[in-house]
Amino acid sequence: MLVSEIVLISRKSRTALERWIYQDCGRFGGLMETLGKAIHYPIVCERNGPQEQVILAGPTCDSMDTLYEDYRYELPLSLAVGDRLYWLSTGAYTSSYSAIEFNGFPPLQTVVI
Repeated sequence: MLVSEIVLISRKSRTALERWIYQDCGRFGGLMETLGKAIHYPIVCERNGPQEQVILAGPTCDSMDTLYEDYRYELPLSLAVGDRLYWLSTGAYTSSYSAIEFNGFPPLQTVVI
């Protein structure tokens, strides 16, 4: 499992329908297999309530760090900065993908249980 933390929630304008969820882990920080949207990982969060479709992105401000723009996850409207997303079935590869400190972001902390 990969655990990420939400660092920003925004809309591109006051009238934009899409809500962007930026998290501390992106494509270059462990979620490389989101490239081409070939894998749609199950995502769990601790919030409940009404949901809406979101665009998920990483923290690097690189256009390639938009994880899912065409495929939309539905997440609670009550999500807040600091909440965690739990990416299930990500496997051990995530830590090897984050080893290069892309754009100065540190590699993932790995915990073995």
